[in-house]
This record gives sequence, structure tokens and C-alpha cells, in this order.
Amino acid sequence: MILVISCKPEKTDLNYKIAYKNDREGNTLMGSKEALIKHIRGGAEIKIGWGFKGKTHSIEHLSEPIWIAVLDETEVIAHLDAQVLSKTDWDKLTATYADSTLLDLEWRVVLTTKGEFDAIWYDRNKGTVTERRPQKHTITWFVKSGVDNSEPLFSN
Repeated sequence: MILVISCKPEKTDLNYKIAYKNDREGNTLMGSKEALIKHIRGGAEIKIGWGFKGKTHSIEHLSEPIWIAVLDETEVIAHLDAQVLSKTDWDKLTATYADSTLLDLEWRVVLTTKGEFDAIWYDRNKGTVTERRPQKHTITWFVKSGVDNSEPLFSN
């Protein structure tokens, strides 16, 4: 009986939790940047959420970054994977690739714990940026797994 209990695997948290949430100006709404950075240094899985509410519609996004950087041990930036654009039908609340002209365009984003959100539309055929839309957003940084690690990932 004692052997069975002592061999029981340690329970781990399998859910994402909010490590940090900033407002549009980068002010802390929940958690802390320090906690987020510790999770990043500890190899945690990260998801990032943001949204927008207009006069008639709202949209919320959740994405996993493809690249994360900690700048001067105080700010976090993250790049999202490039996305081929779809057309949203707001009357039916659906999205499709029916407009094939959009398939040449990619949407690329970098965002920060300062509330900065820089989006570009990139024409893959021409190799040019067709539009750039810097924005400010409330951004929620979710973490899962990993360990708290306060040690930088560099050495002196």
C-alpha cells in the first residue's frame, strides 16, 4: 500500500491560466510581467488573446506565438504565424476563402506587453507590404505547464 501511494504521479495543472493582462497602454490589469517572463524562461506554452468591439460587431482572437523575446528583462514581444486572409461575412457570421484574390495576402503581427499591436498585410507574389496598421489592444497572455524560472536565458 505504501509503495502504491509513493509511486503515484504528481498532479500537474493541464489548463492554461492568465499570467499577465495589459490594457491598451500597457498598464497591468492582471498578473505581472515578471510572472510571465518566469514562465517564458521556464518553457511554458503560451497563448495570446485580444479582441475588438465596434459599433455593430465584435471579434476575439486567440493565437499561439511562433517567436517570443524578452527585452531587457522587462518587456515581452511575440510574433504570430503569418495567416492567409479570409473574407468575413458579418451578416452570416462566417468566414470563407471564396474571394481568391485574398489568398495572395498574408496578415502578420507582432505584439507586446505594452499593448502595442503592429499588423501588416503582405503580398506574397509582389514581395511588398500593402498595408500597415499599428494599433493598441488589451492583450491577455496565457501560460500552461513549464516551471517558474527567474534565471535569464543568457550568460554573461
